[in-house]
Amino acid sequence: MEGIGEFYGGILHPLLVLPHALSLLVLGLLVGQGGVRAMRFTYLPFIVALAAGLFVAGFQLQPSLPFEKMLLLLAMVCGLLVALQSTLPAAGMALLGALLAFLIGMDSGVSGLSRRETFAALCGCWLGAVLLLILVAGIAEMAHRSWQRVALRVLGSWTAASGALVLALALRPDI
Repeated sequence: MEGIGEFYGGILHPLLVLPHALSLLVLGLLVGQGGVRAMRFTYLPFIVALAAGLFVAGFQLQPSLPFEKMLLLLAMVCGLLVALQSTLPAAGMALLGALLAFLIGMDSGVSGLSRRETFAALCGCWLGAVLLLILVAGIAEMAHRSWQRVALRVLGSWTAASGALVLALALRPDI
């Protein structure tokens, strides 16, 4: 994003790339539904895996894989779990958070920048993704009334449907 600098552009990156935003939103909803226990087991693996993915992407070592499609598929699964109000075991939450974070990091590579600018952009991306996850999970965790829980489940189902639609468009054969 021109004019705001690499660091601030990196902060906004997880909000502006649809698969990243969708994945972070639904993971935050899932973690928030699980309560403080799920937060305790998800945040650290998420933070470490995101840093690892960004590190690999920063050195452009990542293979050419369909990261966005994998993120959309995982967002659909998380959306269904939120809609069904399912709780995963602690190890499952940690693994899911780490996998999503690593894929987001790997898909966030930048090119054409100096080493310093790349580092600033990737640090901003790390901060933006972590803050978005914590914010969404915190809001979802505070939803204690029945209508708020229903709203979270509806949002989870919409996220699953949105992921399915975008994934279907991404997988369609070129006509």
